[in-house]
Amino acid sequence: TPAYLGANIKVRKDGGEGSDYNFSMNGFSGKHIRFFIDGVPMEGFGSEFKINNLPITMVDRIEVYKGVVPVEFGSDALGGVVNIITNKSKETKLDASFTTGSFNTYKSHVNISKTFNNGIVAQVNAFQNYSDNNYKVLVPIVDLNTGVYSKEKQWVKRFNDRFQSATVVAKVGVVDKSYADRLMLGFTYGEGKRGVQTGTIMDKVFGDKKRRSVTMMPSFEYSKKNLFLEGLDLSITSNYNGGYNQNIDTSSYKYNWAGERIKTLKQGESGGGPSMMKFYDHNGSTTFNVNYKLNDKHSFSFNDVMYYFNRKTEDPLAVKETQSEKNSEIKRNSFKNIMALSYRYNILENFNISLFGKHYSIKHTYQSETTKVDKTGYGLAATYLWKKFQVKASYENTFRLPTDSELFGDGDLVWGNTGLKPEQGKNFNLNLSYSGIVNEVHSVFVDAGFVYRDTKDYIRSNPYGSGSRANSVNIGGVESYGINVEARYTYNNLFYVGGSLTSQNIRSKQRYTIGDYGVENPYYNERIPNEPYFFGSADAGVIIKDLGKKNNNLNLGYNLRYIDHYSYDFQGIGADPIWIPSQAVHDISASYSLFNNKIHLTVEANNLFDKLAYDNYSFQKPGRNFMFKIRYTY
Repeated sequence: TPAYLGANIKVRKDGGEGSDYNFSMNGFSGKHIRFFIDGVPMEGFGSEFKINNLPITMVDRIEVYKGVVPVEFGSDALGGVVNIITNKSKETKLDASFTTGSFNTYKSHVNISKTFNNGIVAQVNAFQNYSDNNYKVLVPIVDLNTGVYSKEKQWVKRFNDRFQSATVVAKVGVVDKSYADRLMLGFTYGEGKRGVQTGTIMDKVFGDKKRRSVTMMPSFEYSKKNLFLEGLDLSITSNYNGGYNQNIDTSSYKYNWAGERIKTLKQGESGGGPSMMKFYDHNGSTTFNVNYKLNDKHSFSFNDVMYYFNRKTEDPLAVKETQSEKNSEIKRNSFKNIMALSYRYNILENFNISLFGKHYSIKHTYQSETTKVDKTGYGLAATYLWKKFQVKASYENTFRLPTDSELFGDGDLVWGNTGLKPEQGKNFNLNLSYSGIVNEVHSVFVDAGFVYRDTKDYIRSNPYGSGSRANSVNIGGVESYGINVEARYTYNNLFYVGGSLTSQNIRSKQRYTIGDYGVENPYYNERIPNEPYFFGSADAGVIIKDLGKKNNNLNLGYNLRYIDHYSYDFQGIGADPIWIPSQAVHDISASYSLFNNKIHLTVEANNLFDKLAYDNYSFQKPGRNFMFKIRYTY
């Protein structure tokens, strides 16, 4: 079943299995949110290794940081951080699962770990995903000869959206040694293939366009507590991805949603000519963390993260005259470094305050032009506990550096913009929560939060070219504020119910289109498009213990996801808004565990009432679908 991540968080997908996703939290989305696995940035992990492709059985827990991000992550996130903690059992373990479901979907996962008496640890995680993604969508059909769209929408099947991936993660090392608590060497290999059904909006349809990707990533992990002296902890992680992505676009036909096609005068559905270009996006990161606890009152943390990126390309179909443009003679590289230092003062047992500073630098080169930027940020955070109540407040002046894909694009549907400026955010967060247990059977949790964001040089995706292309642009100032509430109740571990609501107002504050003076911006004070402003969720469940046999338990669950209508384009003066409609989607699930939790059987029915559901730029998501999963743990 889907992981519950809390209030003011929404995961939006562009379609079915393997599709791109957009993670929204506290008024920010997309690349404003950073993702980590075990504290390691996922920015260069490859397309197969994204959170929407990871098997849930690989995950021990998920940490979500909505306000100020701890300096241990060395992140330049404006909107928060999601850290996925994988299973690190020191015991010999076997965990295997198989899932099948609608749209010819199959998933499998095997996790094997072995710890020997001499402290050597070996771990293997292998997982695979496959889906035809041939669900139905309701769309207008364009006449390929006249270019005129039908007045009535029709139900048709997606026909070029097949997705498959396979990944193996192997690690070997030692634990609990005098010189290391954990020392691991790892290697990740992954392959992915997928059809590209649409451009940056659903009106643009492709029938033969494909993508392929390969990940080859060695990694290193080291951690030691009380190194040299009591209270001094050190951790180092490093990885390097030497794989590639390939865009295959050689068709001589133009398609519509009905699967009809006509011959065109040139190859390439995207309009840029035929291509089988490989992008060797070699990238890596190294994270260095030092924490020192001087005593119960004072502690310090230092973090340094270095990111490296270099792209080389080759295309066997490129014509001789343009070969130099498409080959590795064009320099595309960047180096980012983020250093952070924090001080924590425990004023009382129930009251602490943290001060921190960060230095951001980026140097990127495109062709012969090199750009270098240095920025400094700072902030503070405080927490106060009183009985069963907790108050948290934070403020930060922070920056987000443009990512490699924003600077250089993906060579296909996303074009780069090397002129992007770093975003600067002044962020304030206030949160009040209550958590308590009454009479040992009633558990209650209530949380309410307020967020305010003032962002300069805000970066957003900008689709253009009839939906066949997009790039990232700075749009000046953006102001946002929001409130979110969450409540959960559990009765004696037998029944639970909870829900959350979020209201956020994100508006453009760029008064002029050019500089500080000039043409009035027609979108001034309008809502930022493609950002929902009111949404919520609710879930409930019943646990029936000892059903059929002692320690056999049945968990029945229900989930509701609601989102109010919102526009996916600026409305402008006198323009008709382009709405993504309001949606309420219901899911139910049943999970039965037996043989002392060694075997789990799960059935899910998603979008139970087959409602039309949309997300980014009005991409339609699957209708009613079913999944069955079996999991074995030893």
